Amino acid sequence: MKQLKQHLKHLDYPLFATIISLGLIGIVMVYSASFIYAGMDPDINDSSHYFDRQLMWLIIGIGVFIIASLFSYRNLGRLVKPMIIVALILLLLVLIPGVGVERNFATRWLNFGPILFQPSELAKVAMIIYFAKVYTNKQDKLNHFGQGVLPPLIVLGLVFVFILMQPDLGTAASIIMACGMILLFAGIRLLHLFGLGFIAIVSMLGLIFSSEYRYDRFTSFLDPFADPSGEGYQLIHSLIAIANGGLTGEGLANSVQKSGFLPEAHTDFIMSVIAEELGMIGVLLVIGLYIFFMFRGILIAKRAPDQFGRLLAFGITFQIITQAMINFAAVSGLMPITGITLPLISYGGSSLLITFGLLGILMNIAIKGHFNRRVE
Repeated sequence: MKQLKQHLKHLDYPLFATIISLGLIGIVMVYSASFIYAGMDPDINDSSHYFDRQLMWLIIGIGVFIIASLFSYRNLGRLVKPMIIVALILLLLVLIPGVGVERNFATRWLNFGPILFQPSELAKVAMIIYFAKVYTNKQDKLNHFGQGVLPPLIVLGLVFVFILMQPDLGTAASIIMACGMILLFAGIRLLHLFGLGFIAIVSMLGLIFSSEYRYDRFTSFLDPFADPSGEGYQLIHSLIAIANGGLTGEGLANSVQKSGFLPEAHTDFIMSVIAEELGMIGVLLVIGLYIFFMFRGILIAKRAPDQFGRLLAFGITFQIITQAMINFAAVSGLMPITGITLPLISYGGSSLLITFGLLGILMNIAIKGHFNRRVE
């Protein structure tokens, strides 16, 4: 009990308040974005269906956050190999016909009874921990590309290919970017980092232009009105929602675009509903919370008691921020639509649980950093 009191005393309360604020905004906006769709769907016929499930996952997620914050992050290094193996196996299972669950022309889920689980979410956690651990152990070899930098990149390449085959370019890209930030903060040579970045960009462009589906998705954001009833449909209605919101919005629950016009309003495009109902003020509030979270995460990383904690904190922070940035850019037409959700706000059980787990690890690093400063 004394240890628990000490734990609660040294929580990073600004970080905790930011996380809870984003989660509560998510609960409200999931209900607002989904109640018409859920009420009209004959298979659901319950306007609070998505709200009830999101609330349940939020409560469970907070429990996961608390448990993860109590579990010393240093022990994660021992679990990294099993996590990588399990993540790769699950990513392979998704690709097996009849095993992976298909939705909207993508096969990204596994069915565990009533629960749909997205293995790429576990892959995010596994890769962040793996990169942080490996590059902590290879500090003395980081100047040597073959010995120090290359081996983990092979595992990253496998994960990238498996996720891309689902297809899910957005999630694959967010993992690449988060791992790239770990490489940067680990201290690898800039020449190696820029070289890897160039190879990654060329490879992604090659993959995009080698598939008609990916090419159409990639180019549709440049001129969505060229195919208003096809590839440009989602983006057009997202832009209409943003334009309708103006500065102060149409008012909570008053979005027009969510009423059958904007697909995935409670998942991928929930930010468009926020813009329409709460206006630019609501959008800036959400963006401000993410920016505050980013700076808090960087501060926690700088105060971490060891290199593993430092790289892990940077990886977690930029995994979540990268995902949010990709979502913001997609719904506003600044980049292609990728199908990536908004962390802590969009509807989705596995995404919410994994995000809270990552944030619990980040909180544990913050607590350990506080005790380390006291000792000093």
